[in-house]
Parts: sequence; C-alpha cells; structure tokens
Amino acid sequence: MNRETREEYLETIYKISGGSTEKTVKTGEISKEMNLAPPSVTEILPLLEEEGFLVYKPYYGVKLTSKGLDMGMHIVRTHRVLEVFLDEYFDLDVEDMHDKACQMEHIFDKEMIDEMCKRLGAPTRCPHGNDIPVCDNEKCPIEEGVE
Repeated sequence: MNRETREEYLETIYKISGGSTEKTVKTGEISKEMNLAPPSVTEILPLLEEEGFLVYKPYYGVKLTSKGLDMGMHIVRTHRVLEVFLDEYFDLDVEDMHDKACQMEHIFDKEMIDEMCKRLGAPTRCPHGNDIPVCDNEKCPIEEGVE
C-alpha cells in the first residue's frame, strides 16, 4: 500500500471516530466517506492492522490504535493548516481549496506544517470552521499563541 492511500484511510477513520481510540468505525462508514466499494475497504483494513494503525474485526469495524490516532491527527492537522494557508494567500473557492489541500497534505512533513502554523499566527480553525488539532510539540503555537 502506498503512503497516500494509507494516509487517506487514516484521515478518514480519524474524522469518523472523532479522534478516539474507543469508537468503532464501521466499514460501511469508511466506504461511504471515501466513495469506495466496501470490498475495496475490507481489502485495505487488514494491511493497516498489520502496520499497527488499527484493530480490525471483520463484520464489526475498526478502532484506531494510538499509532493510528497519532497519524490520523497529523494528517488532519496538515490538511487544515494547508487550507488556512491556501485561504490566506490564494483566491480559491472552498471546493478547490479542499482539493488542493488534499493533494498537498501528502508532501509536507511535520516540521514544515508546524512552521507554517506558526507563521500563519497559530490558527485554531480551518476556513470550514473545523478545529485544527494541536501539535505534539512542547510549545505548540496554537496552545501558546505565536511569539
């Protein structure tokens, strides 16, 4: 499985679970959200389980592990910070902004997103009004405010 596929699944599961390792996410919810056929989803879930990102029980659903939760949170954070950046510096409609952030989220590493967040003034919400998850730095710009 390539990195982008892994990240798309973990981002989706993270969002559906509400950022929890306790909530079971049904395969049907994942397939609906990703606009994929259920068999395509059930083919990928065991691979994500082997990599330690989730626990998968056929016909029941999945739960994120702490590793999966961290990765999902990072991808969601990256996407939302990128949306703020695109909204700030480009004249894009909301759908184009989302699509471009989806493409870009697989390129930027954590350090670049943390720096971007700081330079953007530590936004707490994306242009769609969704919370931007706090980073795991000792001094997260969102928690501390920008210096």
